[in-house]
Amino acid sequence: MSAVLDAAFHLVHDYPGGAVSLAPRMGKSGTTLSHECKATGTAKLGLVDAVKLSHLTGDLRILNAFASECGCLVLPMPAPDGAVDTFHALAEAAREFGKFVTSVADAAADGQVTANELARVDGELASMLAASQAIRATLAQIHEAGKPSALRAVG
Repeated sequence: MSAVLDAAFHLVHDYPGGAVSLAPRMGKSGTTLSHECKATGTAKLGLVDAVKLSHLTGDLRILNAFASECGCLVLPMPAPDGAVDTFHALAEAAREFGKFVTSVADAAADGQVTANELARVDGELASMLAASQAIRATLAQIHEAGKPSALRAVG
């Protein structure tokens, strides 16, 4: 079973009440949903259902497993919070960049990279990218606020 199907199986079965409880919210029977997550016979969990499961449960295991199998990393997009502080966001990104550089230097110092060191680098990279996205979100918020109200995005 692939990591994506493993993630779907655990997402469904870790949900309170499991497949029996979650399936009706998907418009399916518990047996059908369970079979789709196990790839029993010809049953398959589709992409639309995977997205729906993720939204209904708030659990991103399927998304993260999919990204991992494709050699990618998932980062949540920051939601504009109304407080626009560009320089604070930039300072945070610089701090995260410093932590990322330190983790890379520490990992490579002895010419070998352990699984724990690589995981630490991945975590610092994710934090640095998230901080960079926060800058982008802040700038987008300033841009949107500068538009005439008739041209602003409907949110």
